[in-house]
Amino acid sequence: LYDVQSTPGHSCPKTGHACEAFAGKYCQRMEQFATCLERTYYGKSVMLFSHAASVALVAALVKCSMRDLKFAPCGIYQLQRVNEGPWTLMGNGDSNEEYVTENSPTTYPWGFGDKYFIEGTERNYWGSSEGIGLDYFVREES
Repeated sequence: LYDVQSTPGHSCPKTGHACEAFAGKYCQRMEQFATCLERTYYGKSVMLFSHAASVALVAALVKCSMRDLKFAPCGIYQLQRVNEGPWTLMGNGDSNEEYVTENSPTTYPWGFGDKYFIEGTERNYWGSSEGIGLDYFVREES
């Protein structure tokens, strides 16, 4: 459905392997993937399984800020779109209390913070913004 490419000239500071610039290029990829999902599965129900950083995909579809989105371990986001209308957030995945009785002490609801959009150095690496911030998906009214 979508082919992930490493960012030219970018390597992981921990492993040295070629990789995608996180969080900037990742957010751009989620925006492209959202468009691909809308086109490929128009009018159908789709279920996706992913990791916490996929709150970027939620933000891309709903056209909202990533600032307040969190993804709990085993969290469930439910989105709905009627015809050509906007996506609506029907269920928030920031909690798993309804169906998980015990969480590992090392897992918690995760979301993007400002630090992922500040250019880091190899010694103190957090991310690569590629000029993108937490409000990247917010569309101004025209």
